[in-house]
Amino acid sequence: MSNAQFRFVIAVFFSCLTKVTFAAGLTSFVAVGLGNTTAEVNSPSGQVTASGSGYRLVAGNQVSQLFSVETEYVDFGQFANSTSKIAAKGLGISGVLTMPLTSMFSIYGRAGYARIETTSTPLAGSVATPLSDTMAGLTLGYGIQIDLAPNASLRLSWDRYKSSTLADSFTDRVDMNSSGLLIFRF
Repeated sequence: MSNAQFRFVIAVFFSCLTKVTFAAGLTSFVAVGLGNTTAEVNSPSGQVTASGSGYRLVAGNQVSQLFSVETEYVDFGQFANSTSKIAAKGLGISGVLTMPLTSMFSIYGRAGYARIETTSTPLAGSVATPLSDTMAGLTLGYGIQIDLAPNASLRLSWDRYKSSTLADSFTDRVDMNSSGLLIFRF
Protein backbone atom coordinates (compact mmCIF):
# COMPACT_ATOMS: atom_id res chain seq x y z
CA MET A 1 0.00 0.00 0.00
CA SER A 2 1.46 3.33 -1.04
CA ASN A 3 1.80 6.30 1.30
CA ALA A 4 -1.06 8.16 -0.41
CA GLN A 5 -3.35 5.11 -0.23
CA PHE A 6 -2.58 4.62 3.46
CA ARG A 7 -3.40 8.27 4.25
CA PHE A 8 -6.64 8.00 2.27
CA VAL A 9 -7.71 4.86 4.19
CA ILE A 10 -6.97 6.57 7.54
CA ALA A 11 -8.91 9.70 6.48
CA VAL A 12 -11.95 7.66 5.39
CA PHE A 13 -11.81 5.63 8.60
CA PHE A 14 -11.83 8.77 10.77
CA SER A 15 -14.60 10.32 8.74
CA CYS A 16 -16.82 7.27 9.24
CA LEU A 17 -15.82 6.87 12.90
CA THR A 18 -16.59 10.53 13.63
CA LYS A 19 -20.08 10.26 12.15
CA VAL A 20 -20.83 7.09 14.11
CA THR A 21 -19.40 8.59 17.32
CA PHE A 22 -21.44 11.77 17.21
CA ALA A 23 -24.61 9.88 16.24
CA ALA A 24 -24.18 7.49 19.17
CA GLY A 25 -23.14 10.21 21.64
CA LEU A 26 -19.73 8.62 22.32
CA THR A 27 -16.76 10.50 23.75
CA SER A 28 -13.98 11.66 21.43
CA PHE A 29 -10.50 12.62 22.60
CA VAL A 30 -7.19 14.04 21.43
CA ALA A 31 -3.84 13.59 23.12
CA VAL A 32 -0.26 14.76 22.87
CA GLY A 33 2.71 13.11 24.51
CA LEU A 34 6.47 13.13 24.82
CA GLY A 35 8.67 10.15 25.35
CA ASN A 36 12.09 8.57 25.32
CA THR A 37 12.69 6.24 22.37
CA THR A 38 15.22 3.42 22.16
CA ALA A 39 16.41 1.21 19.33
CA GLU A 40 19.29 -1.16 18.65
CA VAL A 41 21.60 0.45 16.05
CA ASN A 42 24.51 -1.33 14.34
CA SER A 43 27.95 0.24 14.70
CA PRO A 44 31.53 -0.95 13.99
CA SER A 45 31.73 -2.23 17.57
CA GLY A 46 28.48 -4.22 17.23
CA GLN A 47 24.91 -3.42 18.13
CA VAL A 48 24.45 -0.58 20.58
CA THR A 49 21.33 0.83 22.14
CA ALA A 50 20.65 4.31 20.87
CA SER A 51 18.07 6.60 22.37
CA GLY A 52 16.34 9.76 21.34
CA SER A 53 13.28 11.74 22.20
CA GLY A 54 10.02 11.63 20.33
CA TYR A 55 6.40 12.66 20.47
CA ARG A 56 2.95 11.25 19.74
CA LEU A 57 -0.27 12.88 18.54
CA VAL A 58 -3.39 10.76 19.14
CA ALA A 59 -7.07 11.09 18.23
CA GLY A 60 -9.69 8.56 19.21
CA ASN A 61 -13.13 7.57 20.38
CA GLN A 62 -14.18 5.97 23.65
CA VAL A 63 -16.57 3.24 22.47
CA SER A 64 -17.33 2.04 26.01
CA GLN A 65 -15.85 2.45 29.48
CA LEU A 66 -13.50 -0.46 28.71
CA PHE A 67 -12.68 -0.02 25.00
CA SER A 68 -11.50 2.79 22.75
CA VAL A 69 -10.17 3.09 19.22
CA GLU A 70 -7.37 5.53 18.48
CA THR A 71 -5.14 6.62 15.63
CA GLU A 72 -1.77 8.20 16.08
CA TYR A 73 1.11 9.96 14.46
CA VAL A 74 4.42 9.16 16.15
CA ASP A 75 7.86 10.68 15.59
CA PHE A 76 10.62 8.60 17.20
CA GLY A 77 13.33 11.23 16.78
CA GLN A 78 16.82 10.40 15.49
CA PHE A 79 19.35 7.71 16.26
CA ALA A 80 22.98 7.77 15.14
CA ASN A 81 25.60 5.20 14.24
CA SER A 82 29.15 5.89 12.97
CA THR A 83 28.11 6.73 9.39
CA SER A 84 24.55 8.05 9.47
CA LYS A 85 21.59 9.48 11.33
CA ILE A 86 18.51 7.28 11.35
CA ALA A 87 15.04 8.80 11.82
CA ALA A 88 11.69 7.03 12.13
CA LYS A 89 8.07 8.22 12.13
CA GLY A 90 4.74 6.60 11.51
CA LEU A 91 0.95 6.40 11.45
CA GLY A 92 -1.07 3.79 13.27
CA ILE A 93 -4.42 2.62 14.54
CA SER A 94 -5.01 0.71 17.77
CA GLY A 95 -7.65 -0.76 20.00
CA VAL A 96 -7.23 0.02 23.71
CA LEU A 97 -8.65 -2.07 26.56
CA THR A 98 -8.85 -0.22 29.87
CA MET A 99 -9.47 -1.75 33.28
CA PRO A 100 -10.36 0.76 36.04
CA LEU A 101 -8.70 -0.02 39.39
CA THR A 102 -10.15 2.93 41.31
CA SER A 103 -12.17 5.98 40.31
CA MET A 104 -8.89 7.71 39.39
CA PHE A 105 -6.46 4.96 38.26
CA SER A 106 -6.71 2.47 35.40
CA ILE A 107 -4.38 0.05 33.67
CA TYR A 108 -4.59 -0.45 29.94
CA GLY A 109 -3.20 -2.48 27.08
CA ARG A 110 -3.27 -1.65 23.41
CA ALA A 111 -2.65 -3.50 20.18
CA GLY A 112 -2.79 -2.24 16.65
CA TYR A 113 -1.20 -1.75 13.30
CA ALA A 114 1.33 0.94 12.40
CA ARG A 115 3.15 2.00 9.26
CA ILE A 116 6.66 3.21 10.11
CA GLU A 117 8.90 5.12 7.69
CA THR A 118 12.62 4.94 8.41
CA THR A 119 15.23 7.14 6.73
CA SER A 120 18.99 7.01 6.95
CA THR A 121 20.96 10.18 6.18
CA PRO A 122 24.76 10.01 5.87
CA LEU A 123 26.82 12.08 8.31
CA ALA A 124 29.07 14.79 6.85
CA GLY A 125 32.15 13.23 5.28
CA SER A 126 30.55 9.79 5.02
CA VAL A 127 30.25 7.93 1.73
CA ALA A 128 27.06 6.15 2.81
CA THR A 129 24.02 6.38 0.55
CA PRO A 130 20.79 8.00 1.82
CA LEU A 131 18.14 5.30 2.27
CA SER A 132 14.43 5.22 3.03
CA ASP A 133 12.17 2.30 3.85
CA THR A 134 8.60 1.73 5.00
CA MET A 135 7.40 -1.19 7.11
CA ALA A 136 3.91 -1.97 8.38
CA GLY A 137 3.43 -4.17 11.39
CA LEU A 138 2.10 -4.81 14.84
CA THR A 139 2.29 -2.26 17.63
CA LEU A 140 1.77 -3.14 21.29
CA GLY A 141 1.68 -1.12 24.47
CA TYR A 142 0.60 -1.02 28.10
CA GLY A 143 0.61 1.40 30.99
CA ILE A 144 -1.36 3.25 33.61
CA GLN A 145 -3.87 6.05 33.17
CA ILE A 146 -4.57 8.67 35.81
CA ASP A 147 -7.79 10.69 35.54
CA LEU A 148 -6.94 14.29 36.43
CA ALA A 149 -10.43 15.70 35.76
CA PRO A 150 -13.64 14.47 34.10
CA ASN A 151 -12.27 15.52 30.71
CA ALA A 152 -8.49 15.10 31.18
CA SER A 153 -6.21 12.12 31.85
CA LEU A 154 -2.51 11.35 31.89
CA ARG A 155 -1.04 8.11 30.55
CA LEU A 156 2.36 6.70 31.44
CA SER A 157 3.18 3.96 28.97
CA TRP A 158 5.57 1.65 27.16
CA ASP A 159 4.95 1.02 23.46
CA ARG A 160 6.72 -1.14 20.87
CA TYR A 161 6.53 -0.57 17.13
CA LYS A 162 7.68 -2.78 14.26
CA SER A 163 10.13 -0.86 12.08
CA SER A 164 12.51 -1.30 9.19
CA THR A 165 15.75 -3.26 9.14
CA LEU A 166 17.03 -0.48 6.91
CA ALA A 167 20.28 -1.60 5.31
CA ASP A 168 21.14 -3.60 8.44
CA SER A 169 21.70 -0.36 10.36
CA PHE A 170 18.55 -0.61 12.47
CA THR A 171 16.71 -3.34 14.33
CA ASP A 172 13.17 -4.39 13.56
CA ARG A 173 11.61 -2.50 16.47
CA VAL A 174 11.54 0.84 18.27
CA ASP A 175 10.39 1.24 21.86
CA MET A 176 8.87 4.42 23.28
CA ASN A 177 8.61 5.05 27.01
CA SER A 178 6.17 7.91 27.33
CA SER A 179 6.87 10.40 30.05
CA GLY A 180 3.27 11.43 29.64
CA LEU A 181 0.41 11.38 27.16
CA LEU A 182 -2.02 14.13 28.08
CA ILE A 183 -5.58 13.26 26.97
CA PHE A 184 -8.39 15.78 26.49
CA ARG A 185 -11.97 14.50 26.05
CA PHE A 186 -14.77 16.42 24.36
